[in-house]
Amino acid sequence: MNSRRAIRYVLIGGLVLMWSLAAGAQTPPQDSASGPVLELTPAQRLTVYQSVSQTYKNNAAPTGFRVSVGAHIPDTIEVKPLSDTLAQLVPGAKNYSVAMIEKQVVFVDPHTKQVVAVVTQEPTETQR
Repeated sequence: MNSRRAIRYVLIGGLVLMWSLAAGAQTPPQDSASGPVLELTPAQRLTVYQSVSQTYKNNAAPTGFRVSVGAHIPDTIEVKPLSDTLAQLVPGAKNYSVAMIEKQVVFVDPHTKQVVAVVTQEPTETQR
């Protein structure tokens, strides 16, 4: 193989790698078993919990349902669009709906009804 061809392959390979990394950075994090996952900072978690817990109805979890990322929200749970204020404070969550279940704030993909984040009153390990 001549050196020009080798350089061309290296450049093309580098461009393909850069393009794939850039494309991957624009998609939400994925858990292969559960779909999209919404990442929130500790400050966003606190703001979301305080706002939603004061303004949304707290639903009891239906029998057999456990709140967790990737779980499918039963039709008996009322989910609402995220308020405009919270959508501004947490831009990554603007396309999700929200519910309050067993004193936990649950972000839901409105199309799949899958849980993408759960926010509790207790700080997570990374917040302590």
